Amino acid sequence: MKEYVFKFVCTSLMFLTVIPMIACNQQLGNENKDTADSTEIYFGKLLDVSDYGAKGDGKSDDTKAIQKVINEAAAGDTVLIPEGTFLVRTIRMRAYVNLKGVGLLKQPRDTSSPQLYSKEKQNSNMPLIRIHRITDVSLSFRAETSNEAIYVSTASNISIHNSQLTGDTSKFRSYPGVLMYGCHNCQISDNDISGFGKARQSVKTYQPGTGIRLMNCEDIHVLKNHIHHNGENGIFVHASARIDIDENDIHHNGMSGVQIAFGNSALEKYFTITNNKILFNAADAIDINNRSSRAAAPIHCLIAGNLSLNNGFVQGHSTIDGSGIATLINVSDVRVRNNKAYKNNRPALYLENCGTINFRDNQTDGTVEINQQFDTVSLVGNHFGRLLLLANAVGKRLLLQENVVKRLSFPNGIRADSLLLLYNEILSGPININMNGHLRMLGNSLNSQDPAGALILVRANTALIEKNKIQNSRFYAIVTRKGSKNFQLDSNRIASVNACVNDDGSEGLRVTNNVFISLPGGQSMRTFMSNNPKQLWLQNNEHRNRKDGKNIVLSGRGTANIQGETYFFGKPDFGTVLVKSY
Repeated sequence: MKEYVFKFVCTSLMFLTVIPMIACNQQLGNENKDTADSTEIYFGKLLDVSDYGAKGDGKSDDTKAIQKVINEAAAGDTVLIPEGTFLVRTIRMRAYVNLKGVGLLKQPRDTSSPQLYSKEKQNSNMPLIRIHRITDVSLSFRAETSNEAIYVSTASNISIHNSQLTGDTSKFRSYPGVLMYGCHNCQISDNDISGFGKARQSVKTYQPGTGIRLMNCEDIHVLKNHIHHNGENGIFVHASARIDIDENDIHHNGMSGVQIAFGNSALEKYFTITNNKILFNAADAIDINNRSSRAAAPIHCLIAGNLSLNNGFVQGHSTIDGSGIATLINVSDVRVRNNKAYKNNRPALYLENCGTINFRDNQTDGTVEINQQFDTVSLVGNHFGRLLLLANAVGKRLLLQENVVKRLSFPNGIRADSLLLLYNEILSGPININMNGHLRMLGNSLNSQDPAGALILVRANTALIEKNKIQNSRFYAIVTRKGSKNFQLDSNRIASVNACVNDDGSEGLRVTNNVFISLPGGQSMRTFMSNNPKQLWLQNNEHRNRKDGKNIVLSGRGTANIQGETYFFGKPDFGTVLVKSY
């Protein structure tokens, strides 16, 4: 058994390279040993705690016996916890000394004065394993703990791997399973971390108890862990940089799967959150929240390849959270790519006061929701349910390109310097445009059955509607409202059961090179209608109607310039409008 474990530990240490040969040789003073001895020196000795007085009977307190082995171990040695149950209060690791557990380390409950997590006291006085101001330690073990399984502070080159860490599910406010503070160049990989805190009971409130908590850390790799059934977040990161979270299975936690919070020192940047399964958590899949009066922070973050399912519920009831892919608040320089999210409670992507956000090649049944200010938001190549800009949205550039989206919702009064809709497939209408800024719609497909219309143009500084396919099988395809200016419809294919375009006197409306098709089933059988036209320009459009239908129908007063129109059945009716024909 010892030989087998020794080989396992050696292999792990070779991979992690956490034991420098020079340090081992200097401490042990064995530079002149032969080759076989040099190999043993490099990997150290395997020290079985049962050979040094630890009982492992589940009754005796083995803290002192195990601590003595750690204290007397040489650099490169590995302390082995063999089969059995070893009761331990707190043990402290030393630099270059490693821990391998086959048996179980069990921390007894402190029933006389139990310690509970609070904002003032975010670490306990009695973690199971304590690591402080040391370097180069490898841990792989099994544990059941009342407080933290591991608390690491101001340390580097620490590896926690292939461990099973189970907390106390009876605690309403629990310390985290793994707590790192002020650490750098560490790895947490291939662990099972669960039960740190009681399961969430309410949709309105939650209680502390996180799987992994990283505070003021840099260069931390969280890889291939199974993090589940903890009271709060699966992974919580605060005031940290260069954090990789990859290929983890994060599910059934009481808050978000991954949460990144911000301190006052603006250290938070360079995050990768990739290839994780984030399922059945009570809040957001990923929550990156920088609620601050400062400008959106450039965090250089990649969110890619994650699968999100059924987040935002407690016992089947909706919480106030639950974004499918990510909630991003007051951040910039974030790329969100190739994620999949279904059946989550709230929007797939929620943006509030964000800078540059790139949302590309994602698939979700959820909404993309944009709130308050934004700089440049690009949505490219996605399949998603709905885009919703809230009424207070103000931004520079919003690009939608090559998406398949069920619906676009633009409430009245939004402001965007540039709103670009390029080559999207939009499955339902209406799209309402009442904005300050410039609109361009190019190459889109819009199919509506809404009685309000497919595209309603109320206001924009300028609007160019070009080379789109727009159809409404119930009512008008395009409606332009009175008081609007500078709209241009060019080279579109527009079909409707009533009028393809119904103009209510938009000033300077230019309609050129379009194909208008009157579909069967309507009452008016008209291709183009305008009431009180104001400097209307019609040129080189093609009208396809039925024999008893009417094509261009003008009413009221106004002026129109008409040139080069082609009629397939039907005829125009200019009424009393002043028409200049060429």
